[in-house]
Amino acid sequence: MSQTGSTSLLLVIGSNPPSQTSGARTLARVEMAREVLGFERVRLANLFALPSYRSGGLSELGATPEGWLEARVEMERALGEAGEVLLAYGVGEPTGPARAHFREQVSWLNEQIEQHDLPTWWVGGAPRHPSRWQRYTWRAYPNASFTEALGTALSLMSPSDPLPARP
Repeated sequence: MSQTGSTSLLLVIGSNPPSQTSGARTLARVEMAREVLGFERVRLANLFALPSYRSGGLSELGATPEGWLEARVEMERALGEAGEVLLAYGVGEPTGPARAHFREQVSWLNEQIEQHDLPTWWVGGAPRHPSRWQRYTWRAYPNASFTEALGTALSLMSPSDPLPARP
Protein backbone atom coordinates (compact mmCIF):
# COMPACT_ATOMS: atom_id res chain seq x y z
CA MET A 1 0.00 0.00 0.00
CA SER A 2 2.89 2.37 0.64
CA GLN A 3 3.29 5.11 -1.92
CA THR A 4 7.08 5.29 -1.70
CA GLY A 5 8.08 1.66 -1.54
CA SER A 6 9.06 -0.88 1.07
CA THR A 7 12.44 0.62 1.97
CA SER A 8 11.17 3.90 3.37
CA LEU A 9 10.47 4.80 6.97
CA LEU A 10 6.96 5.14 8.35
CA LEU A 11 6.87 7.77 11.08
CA VAL A 12 4.05 7.29 13.57
CA ILE A 13 3.13 10.38 15.60
CA GLY A 14 1.80 9.31 18.98
CA SER A 15 0.61 11.28 21.97
CA ASN A 16 3.28 10.93 24.66
CA PRO A 17 5.39 8.24 26.33
CA PRO A 18 3.77 5.94 28.91
CA SER A 19 4.79 6.24 32.55
CA GLN A 20 3.52 3.01 34.11
CA THR A 21 3.53 0.53 31.25
CA SER A 22 6.08 -0.62 28.71
CA GLY A 23 4.01 0.66 25.81
CA ALA A 24 4.23 -2.83 24.30
CA ARG A 25 0.62 -2.85 23.04
CA THR A 26 1.04 0.48 21.28
CA LEU A 27 4.36 -0.64 19.78
CA ALA A 28 2.78 -3.90 18.57
CA ARG A 29 0.01 -1.96 16.84
CA VAL A 30 2.54 0.42 15.29
CA GLU A 31 4.43 -2.61 13.99
CA MET A 32 1.19 -4.01 12.56
CA ALA A 33 0.58 -0.75 10.69
CA ARG A 34 4.13 -0.91 9.32
CA GLU A 35 3.49 -4.40 8.00
CA VAL A 36 0.05 -3.59 6.57
CA LEU A 37 1.38 -0.51 4.77
CA GLY A 38 4.47 -2.33 3.50
CA PHE A 39 7.23 -0.30 5.12
CA GLU A 40 10.61 -1.74 5.97
CA ARG A 41 11.06 0.43 9.08
CA VAL A 42 8.90 2.31 11.55
CA ARG A 43 9.68 5.00 14.09
CA LEU A 44 7.49 6.47 16.81
CA ALA A 45 7.71 10.11 17.85
CA ASN A 46 5.32 11.90 20.19
CA LEU A 47 3.51 15.24 20.22
CA PHE A 48 4.43 15.68 23.88
CA ALA A 49 7.72 14.64 25.48
CA LEU A 50 6.76 13.96 29.10
CA PRO A 51 5.33 10.57 30.15
CA SER A 52 1.91 10.12 31.72
CA TYR A 53 -0.17 7.16 32.84
CA ARG A 54 -2.92 8.02 30.36
CA SER A 55 -3.20 10.62 27.63
CA GLY A 56 -5.63 12.45 29.94
CA GLY A 57 -2.56 13.39 31.97
CA LEU A 58 -1.68 15.89 29.26
CA SER A 59 -4.20 18.35 30.67
CA GLU A 60 -2.06 18.75 33.77
CA LEU A 61 1.43 18.07 32.38
CA GLY A 62 0.89 20.06 29.20
CA ALA A 63 -0.27 23.28 30.80
CA THR A 64 3.14 24.82 30.14
CA PRO A 65 5.01 24.79 26.80
CA GLU A 66 8.14 22.88 27.87
CA GLY A 67 7.01 19.32 27.09
CA TRP A 68 5.53 20.40 23.78
CA LEU A 69 8.65 22.25 22.66
CA GLU A 70 10.92 19.43 23.79
CA ALA A 71 8.96 16.95 21.62
CA ARG A 72 9.59 19.06 18.52
CA VAL A 73 13.29 18.16 18.52
CA GLU A 74 12.56 14.45 18.04
CA MET A 75 9.70 15.06 15.62
CA GLU A 76 11.87 17.33 13.43
CA ARG A 77 14.62 14.71 13.33
CA ALA A 78 12.15 11.93 12.50
CA LEU A 79 10.29 13.96 9.86
CA GLY A 80 13.60 14.49 8.06
CA GLU A 81 14.05 10.71 7.77
CA ALA A 82 10.43 9.71 7.11
CA GLY A 83 8.95 8.61 3.82
CA GLU A 84 5.38 8.85 5.11
CA VAL A 85 3.56 9.70 8.35
CA LEU A 86 0.80 8.00 10.32
CA LEU A 87 -1.07 10.28 12.72
CA ALA A 88 -1.87 8.28 15.86
CA TYR A 89 -1.97 10.73 18.77
CA GLY A 90 -5.66 10.29 19.57
CA VAL A 91 -8.89 12.10 18.84
CA GLY A 92 -9.37 13.83 22.19
CA GLU A 93 -7.83 17.14 23.20
CA PRO A 94 -6.49 18.01 26.64
CA THR A 95 -8.43 20.52 28.72
CA GLY A 96 -7.46 23.85 30.24
CA PRO A 97 -4.28 25.67 29.18
CA ALA A 98 -2.90 22.44 27.64
CA ARG A 99 -5.56 22.59 24.93
CA ALA A 100 -4.02 25.71 23.36
CA HIS A 101 -0.54 24.15 23.49
CA PHE A 102 -1.89 20.94 21.94
CA ARG A 103 -3.58 22.82 19.10
CA GLU A 104 -0.46 24.86 18.46
CA GLN A 105 1.62 21.66 18.40
CA VAL A 106 -0.71 19.95 15.92
CA SER A 107 -0.71 23.06 13.73
CA TRP A 108 3.10 23.12 13.84
CA LEU A 109 3.21 19.40 12.98
CA ASN A 110 0.82 19.85 10.05
CA GLU A 111 3.05 22.65 8.70
CA GLN A 112 6.14 20.45 9.04
CA ILE A 113 4.46 17.55 7.26
CA GLU A 114 3.41 19.89 4.46
CA GLN A 115 6.93 21.38 4.16
CA HIS A 116 8.41 17.88 3.89
CA ASP A 117 5.65 16.93 1.41
CA LEU A 118 4.97 13.68 3.26
CA PRO A 119 1.98 11.49 2.46
CA THR A 120 0.00 11.18 5.69
CA TRP A 121 -2.11 8.27 6.93
CA TRP A 122 -4.71 7.93 9.62
CA VAL A 123 -7.17 5.30 10.82
CA GLY A 124 -10.81 5.80 9.93
CA GLY A 125 -10.35 9.43 8.96
CA ALA A 126 -8.95 10.51 12.33
CA PRO A 127 -5.63 10.46 14.22
CA ARG A 128 -6.83 7.55 16.41
CA HIS A 129 -4.42 6.25 19.03
CA PRO A 130 -3.22 2.68 18.36
CA SER A 131 -4.92 1.51 21.57
CA ARG A 132 -8.25 2.40 19.94
CA TRP A 133 -7.67 0.87 16.51
CA GLN A 134 -9.13 -2.53 17.33
CA ARG A 135 -12.28 -1.05 18.89
CA TYR A 136 -12.78 1.16 15.83
CA THR A 137 -12.15 -1.58 13.27
CA TRP A 138 -14.36 -4.08 15.12
CA ARG A 139 -17.26 -1.66 14.88
CA ALA A 140 -16.57 -0.49 11.33
CA TYR A 141 -15.68 -3.91 9.84
CA PRO A 142 -17.29 -6.54 12.10
CA ASN A 143 -16.73 -9.48 9.72
CA ALA A 144 -13.03 -8.87 9.09
CA SER A 145 -9.98 -9.90 11.08
CA PHE A 146 -8.22 -7.07 12.89
CA THR A 147 -5.36 -7.07 10.38
CA GLU A 148 -7.73 -6.99 7.40
CA ALA A 149 -9.87 -4.30 8.99
CA LEU A 150 -6.83 -2.18 9.82
CA GLY A 151 -5.70 -2.43 6.21
CA THR A 152 -9.09 -1.10 5.14
CA ALA A 153 -9.27 1.58 7.85
CA LEU A 154 -5.82 3.01 7.12
CA SER A 155 -6.26 5.75 4.56
CA LEU A 156 -4.21 8.55 3.11
CA MET A 157 -5.32 12.03 4.03
CA SER A 158 -6.28 14.05 0.99
CA PRO A 159 -5.92 17.82 0.60
CA SER A 160 -9.68 18.13 1.09
CA ASP A 161 -9.59 16.36 4.49
CA PRO A 162 -9.95 18.72 7.43
CA LEU A 163 -6.73 18.91 9.40
CA PRO A 164 -7.14 17.53 12.90
CA ALA A 165 -7.26 19.88 15.89
CA ARG A 166 -7.13 23.21 14.13
CA PRO A 167 -7.44 26.16 16.50
